[in-house]
Amino acid sequence: MVLELIKNYKIKYLWIMISWILFLSYCIIFSLGYLQSIDTHVYQFLSSFQNSSLTIYMKIITFFGSTLGIILVCLLCLINDWKIGFMMSIHVAIVAIINQIMKILIARPRPDVLPLVIERGFSFPSAHAMVSFILYGMIAYFFWNKKKIISLLLFFVILLIGVSRIYLGVHYTSDVIGGYLFSFAYLNTVFIFMKNHKWLSYT
Repeated sequence: MVLELIKNYKIKYLWIMISWILFLSYCIIFSLGYLQSIDTHVYQFLSSFQNSSLTIYMKIITFFGSTLGIILVCLLCLINDWKIGFMMSIHVAIVAIINQIMKILIARPRPDVLPLVIERGFSFPSAHAMVSFILYGMIAYFFWNKKKIISLLLFFVILLIGVSRIYLGVHYTSDVIGGYLFSFAYLNTVFIFMKNHKWLSYT
């Protein structure tokens, strides 16, 4: 039993290492400029669908990854369960701060296109992608064993938020993927902590 426990922990820590290596490798590829063609092609593809109705839907979707949208969801989580809500809010705040630091250090300009919404600041990585992945990913984690359909819908929302940022012309595809990969690695690390604290785990 002890050996099995040690083996499980090794696998978990190995998975954490792999996820961080994946993110760092992506950053290296990004810095070398190998993702520019992907950025161009994906935006051209999404922008070909632009119309007034779809733009309205995309603006609604992107709201759920905005500062106000994230705060409202965090408040709902606090009302539902203050311990879980507080823990998620702390991690959301940490990742939001890390995002701003990364943006300043990398200083990538926004896409050189006509955006459908106004955004300020630098582009990489996408704050909407990073923070929404953290918040909705954690909520999905707590729902996974009880209501998998909700968890799957939340991951779909995360994906749509990323797509909306590209469609609206305020982020490159590589910005969104970079945000996702960071938060994926971050959540893998945090979930180990959750598993070791019963009051944080509903699984």
